[in-house]
Amino acid sequence: MLQRIQTIWLLLAATCSFVSLKITFYAGNLIAEQGTIGLFSEIKGMDNPILTTAVGVVSLISIFLYKNRNQQIKFCIAAFFIEISLLIYYFFLIKTFKEGTLAIGAAIHLLIIIFIILAIAGIRKDNKIIAESDRLR
Repeated sequence: MLQRIQTIWLLLAATCSFVSLKITFYAGNLIAEQGTIGLFSEIKGMDNPILTTAVGVVSLISIFLYKNRNQQIKFCIAAFFIEISLLIYYFFLIKTFKEGTLAIGAAIHLLIIIFIILAIAGIRKDNKIIAESDRLR
């Protein structure tokens, strides 16, 4: 299980997902009632902990599906779409800010997407190797 590179990618994706619960994604000033600048606020993973932890849990579960690579790919794709929906949610929250800036948490979410894509590529590579070895028999 650990000798496969996609295990490392999925473990990194899960770790980044759980770390993003505490790290700020976006920070800035909210829009007040009359359109003036309001209070300083931050968007973190704790704003939607269900989706944030779902990405980590699905990534961890897919690590242990190494015997069924097709199901492992499906779980990775599910984690990918959960992460994309989480980013869409964050960008809708950003519209409630008058001014602000992206924080280091935005880079972490980009890393999660990259790690999941690399895991899917590794699983597909394994499928290809298995198919070629079956053809040679």
